[in-house]
Amino acid sequence: MTIETKPPRAEVSPEARTFREAAAEGRFLIRRCGACGEAHYYPRSHCPVCGSRDVDWVEASGEASLYSFTVMEGAKRATAPAIVDLDEGLRINSVVLDADVHGLAIGDRVTVAFQADREGVLRLAFTTPEANAARAHTDAAMAAVAADEDAFAAGEAPVAIETVAVIGAGNMGIGITTAFLKAGFSVLMIDQAEEAFGRARARIAETLERDVARKRLSAEAAAATLARLATSTAMADLARADLVVEAVWEQMELKKSVFAEASRHARPGVCLCTNTSTLDIDEIAAATDRPDRVVGLHFFNPAHVMRLLEVVRGSATSQATLALAMQVGRRLGKVPVVVGNAYGFVGNRLMIARERQAARMLLEGALPRQIDAVLTRFGMPMGTFEMQDMAGGIELSYRNRQSTGEKNFIIDRLFEAGRLGQKTGKGYYRYEPGKTRPIVDAEVTAIIEAASADAGIERRAISDEEIEERLILLMINEGAKLVAAGIARRPSDIDVVWQTGFGWPSWKGGPMYHADRLGIGAVHARLVDLHARFGDPFAPAPLLETMARSGETFATLASSATASETGTAR
Repeated sequence: MTIETKPPRAEVSPEARTFREAAAEGRFLIRRCGACGEAHYYPRSHCPVCGSRDVDWVEASGEASLYSFTVMEGAKRATAPAIVDLDEGLRINSVVLDADVHGLAIGDRVTVAFQADREGVLRLAFTTPEANAARAHTDAAMAAVAADEDAFAAGEAPVAIETVAVIGAGNMGIGITTAFLKAGFSVLMIDQAEEAFGRARARIAETLERDVARKRLSAEAAAATLARLATSTAMADLARADLVVEAVWEQMELKKSVFAEASRHARPGVCLCTNTSTLDIDEIAAATDRPDRVVGLHFFNPAHVMRLLEVVRGSATSQATLALAMQVGRRLGKVPVVVGNAYGFVGNRLMIARERQAARMLLEGALPRQIDAVLTRFGMPMGTFEMQDMAGGIELSYRNRQSTGEKNFIIDRLFEAGRLGQKTGKGYYRYEPGKTRPIVDAEVTAIIEAASADAGIERRAISDEEIEERLILLMINEGAKLVAAGIARRPSDIDVVWQTGFGWPSWKGGPMYHADRLGIGAVHARLVDLHARFGDPFAPAPLLETMARSGETFATLASSATASETGTAR
């Protein structure tokens, strides 16, 4: 019997080792020949021009110009294999990535950007100065968010949390439970349905097994992690918890009922946290005996993977409660961002506005694939309709509207046809069994066209440019409203939320940073035009009008807004 093994990796040459060590420090080394004066890359022991071994290391500037490039689609992020001319006079093959590669032109300036491969080896790549500026903005924005933990904790004694109760054994409850377990907490999962626990435990075990397979966790550690999970159908067992996190269906009366009961059983002073993605924190808190100890912990799906945690501050939420929420978020390895109490808070507020406009464009003449392609070309990891299929957005939208009687020409038809997304193998797209690649489905096209007819809308061709403008500018406009109302404490907080929670491309900094790059005056002027053509959703936010007149940008807004109290926007 012969056992096949991978051959050992070749010994790293001294030249390569020196190059890699410098790269780890952010320095780009080339070699120059002392005999003929020619520079060369990739590092080697002799000159490739004259053969001389009289070669010395030279630190290159890392600055270059594009000689030629080709944009490669198909991966999560488009890249551009390129030939670049280094400022040192050397022409080399490389790649441009983590940048707006669709906007590149011959002669554009690029700068070195080392990238680690799957084995952690640094490889030479390039990016654009604009992308680096956007990432510098993000670094500063993340630093501001990180400083909030200390600011809210000032004067507050740390609270020891060992056992967390998670109410709800659905998809979000499972993800949240997994996140707490992996962070070292003990978790008590509570649900009315005893049979839900088996499915939940199996899902969590599968996640841990994948971690073991990827060598992120030992088998022993995985077993110990799962052993910290307990289950119960009795709300009275909340008395055992140091923190309570609710993750039931997104329905106000249900959540109020859960919180009323939780406040009866949880120990005095224990924080009650809701995972609501849109609902009024104050209304939920009013159902308890401790509104000052109620806070939103809005996890993003999948909760054990996504970095973002919106910490939602209600009107009664105390400083101590916020400090605890930030403490918990950091321990979970999340990026906790404090936001105010408004429908959809920050992340979903912009997302809902975008989804509604995308749905409107379906009625007007666009199709899901075109809209999604515009968003992925912009740099988003997936389009809005593919995301809805993944997250169960069709069913969620349908059920949320049942209490209001509101109709949706397209979603209602998709729901009635059993098209609920990836979990049913069909939604806005069709999916092969066990696959997640979206496939255009003629049935959906027919549903959309019929919905347009029922709505009395004559379909027309909509350009990619119009789609991008209507979606992105609408998000900027909504963000400006949240800044003005104090729901977002800083414009850059919106950028952090959208980068860590929704995959906004790093090279575009975030919606508010992107607005500054476009020019606030230009954004306002385009919104005025869109408002005239497409109505109220595009009515420019008063803040944008003021900024356009004054020449102010989101980057230059008064820093005092950081310390302001959050308001409420409806």
